Amino acid sequence: MFGERLERARKAAGLSLRALGDLVGVSQTAISKYEKDIITPDSKMIIKLSDALNVKIEYFFRPKKFTFSLENVEYRKREITQKNLDLINAKILDKIEKRFELESFFPKLPNDTFKLPSELPKIIYTYEEIDAIADEVRSFWKLGLNPIPDVIDVFESNGIRVFDIDENIDNNFDGLATSIEGKHIIVISKGWPGDRQRFTLAHELGHIVLANRLNKSIEMDDEKAANRFAGAFLLPKYAIKEELGESRNFIEIQELSLLKQEYGISMQGAFIRAYQTNIIEQKQYSILWRMFKSKGWLEKEPGKQLPAEKSHMFNQLVFHALAENFIGESKAAELLDMSISEFYKIRMMEN
Repeated sequence: MFGERLERARKAAGLSLRALGDLVGVSQTAISKYEKDIITPDSKMIIKLSDALNVKIEYFFRPKKFTFSLENVEYRKREITQKNLDLINAKILDKIEKRFELESFFPKLPNDTFKLPSELPKIIYTYEEIDAIADEVRSFWKLGLNPIPDVIDVFESNGIRVFDIDENIDNNFDGLATSIEGKHIIVISKGWPGDRQRFTLAHELGHIVLANRLNKSIEMDDEKAANRFAGAFLLPKYAIKEELGESRNFIEIQELSLLKQEYGISMQGAFIRAYQTNIIEQKQYSILWRMFKSKGWLEKEPGKQLPAEKSHMFNQLVFHALAENFIGESKAAELLDMSISEFYKIRMMEN
C-alpha cells in the first residue's frame, strides 16, 4: 500500500527512480524496493520522501477504501507521452481520493445522483441527431434557453464531479472523462481560456451521454460526435438562429466575438455551429476557416479572452463539513494541503 502511493507521488512529481533517490540520499534500487513494498522506509526516510515529493505524510497512509484507479478513461484525443499521462493521472487521483474521503463524512450529499432523460434514443444514426440529444439534456437539467453562465456549477449540480489541474503538458492536455465506483468525473486543465475549458467540459459530457449509442456499422466517430454535442450543448440551434437569423450570406467577425462573450463558446465554435445549423453554406464556412487559419486565430483568437472556469465545490464541502462538525480544523487543513496556521487565516479571512 505504501509502495503504490509512493510510486504515484513520484510520477506526479515527474521524477525518475534515480532522481528521487538522489533527492533523499538513497539508491534508485532502494526507491524501487520501497515502491514494491519489499522494504519499508523508517520514519526519517518517510519525512524525506514527503518533503521531496511535496506531499503530506498522511498521503502515504490514506485508508485503502479511498485508494482508487481510473476506469473507462476518455481523453480528448491529442498526442501525449505515457510519462505525462502517468503524471496527470497521479495528480488527478490524489484530488479524487481526497474528494471521496471528504464526502464520506457527510450523512447525505446534495446533488449526488447523475441522471439523463429516459427517452434518449438507444442508437444514433447521424451527427445531426446529436443536436436534439443536447437539447434534451439541457431541458432535463432545466437550463432553459439562455447561455450557461457556469458549466462546472451545472455539472456539479447534476452529479458530475469536476476537477481542475495545473497541467496542460506542452499544450496537449485539455481534459478527460472517467468514472469511479459508477460516479462520473470530468477533469480539465486550468491553463486554458474559459471558452476552451467550457468546450472541453461539454465534449467530455458528450462522451458520457453518447456512450454506446453511436451506430458503429456506419463508422460514426466518437470524437466528432462529442464535438457536435459540445457545440449544440453550449450554443443550441434555436439560440444561434435567434442571434444570427435563419440564413446568412456571411457573418462578421464581431458577431462571432459577441456570441463568444454571450454563450462562452469560441468564435471558431460559433461559425462551425452556424454551418452545422445551415445558417451559412460550405463556401462561407470555408472562407471563415481559411481566414482564421491564416491569421493564427485557430490557436489564439483575437479580442478579450474569457475568464477560466473555476471548481469551488471541494472547498465548499470542506467548510460545510467543518460548519456541521463532521470534521475538525486539523482534517480540514489536511484536505486543503495547508498548515493549521494557514488554514486558520483563511477561515477567519485574515490577510
